[in-house]
Amino acid sequence: MTARASEAPDPQQLAQAIEEILAELAAAGDGPGRAGEELVRVLMQFYGAGLEAAVSVVRVAGGDDLVHRLGADPLVSALLALHDLHPVDLPTRVGHALDTARRRLGSHGAGIALDHVELDTGTVYVHLGGGGCGTGDTVRDVVRKALGELTPEIAAVEFETEPAGPALVQIGMRPPELAAGS
Repeated sequence: MTARASEAPDPQQLAQAIEEILAELAAAGDGPGRAGEELVRVLMQFYGAGLEAAVSVVRVAGGDDLVHRLGADPLVSALLALHDLHPVDLPTRVGHALDTARRRLGSHGAGIALDHVELDTGTVYVHLGGGGCGTGDTVRDVVRKALGELTPEIAAVEFETEPAGPALVQIGMRPPELAAGS
């Protein structure tokens, strides 16, 4: 029995489950923990090699467009990224993720900009400008979610914000009783 595409597991939940299992294995110490970690590493290499061969076959049979279509599926995208096989480079996908976050946030996302990506640590630095409601927890959560969807291999997201500017002074019309006496 096969699962339909709409019932596909969430890649982020699967990645979290893998991390939890690896943490349990590491906590077990020597013996079963070490053997379990080695088994996971070997299985990852095995599946990675198989996935690389499958991508090569798809590329030859259907071209780069078909490989890009595979990379658009969230689960396949996560697998491709995990094995460094994603057809779109990481900085481009980070840019697409930030565009997605901006669209989801509407006017509140106007100050979101990529500062830089540290490939060696897997950290994305995002600039949140403009102060006000564009720098709150909701904005950060939306950015993290968009990055998690399109760049599952990212290890961390760091936010840099501009200091709040001076308070705005409201200037209005003079009350009528004061205007008449001048």
